[in-house]
Amino acid sequence: MKKQRIEICAAMVLNPAKQLLLVRKKGSLYYQLPGGKAEEGETSVKTVIREIEEETGLRVSVEELLFLGTHEAEAVNEANTVVAGHVFKIILPEIKEICPQAELEEAVWVDQLNYKEYKLAHLAEEFVVTRWLQL
Repeated sequence: MKKQRIEICAAMVLNPAKQLLLVRKKGSLYYQLPGGKAEEGETSVKTVIREIEEETGLRVSVEELLFLGTHEAEAVNEANTVVAGHVFKIILPEIKEICPQAELEEAVWVDQLNYKEYKLAHLAEEFVVTRWLQL
């Protein structure tokens, strides 16, 4: 059986303390990067900016985005599905408290000492964590 493929735009959001923002959807055990699927005719940049604001309330600009690349990983919340994530990096100028919105149940800032306490989605674990740990 052929796996479904979905494309998302997500972000490695960091604060000045080099903490990584992870979010958890309602009913999910996995912590993932903020982001989501593009709407009709929407670019990757516009998608990631919109999704971050919808999910976390953070407003970011195009100038704050750095494209890291695209990575395919097994989806954690959809059976028999591969996620192609177009991942951007954002470094916030200050530490902000995040209030989860939309379909999110939780948003957490993790550091390089405690991130292993969280069950990470494959895209975050395979593509982002190694880059983050090198900072």
